[in-house]
Amino acid sequence: MDYTTEFDGVNEICIIRVKGKLRRPDDSLTLQKFVRNYHNEKGCCRFLIDMRQAKIISGTTDTFLIGTVPVDTDLKMKNTPHKVALVYSSTNVDEIFLENVAVNKGYNIKVFTKIDKAIEWFKTD
Repeated sequence: MDYTTEFDGVNEICIIRVKGKLRRPDDSLTLQKFVRNYHNEKGCCRFLIDMRQAKIISGTTDTFLIGTVPVDTDLKMKNTPHKVALVYSSTNVDEIFLENVAVNKGYNIKVFTKIDKAIEWFKTD
């Protein structure tokens, strides 16, 4: 997995663009740790993860681990509300299932196929 980041200052969103093979759950935990570190360094609480150019490699069991908070996440991060939008080129039952598992574990996360819809969702808070 490779990823690049940029900050949309107008909408106050950190955009993470993922390319290549994303292997769940390991690469998902890597992205979660990036979110944690970026939050701690810059205070950002809105993250758009663009997966449209990624090839997702996972199984159903791996999806349950998506909502697992990295062990070294600090209390400040746990107590700060975050919004995470995952944008895929298309969605299937795996992405919807991932969203449901993460939401049930307390994450404010939503799956999209259009970036503009994800950005609009960020404006609802």
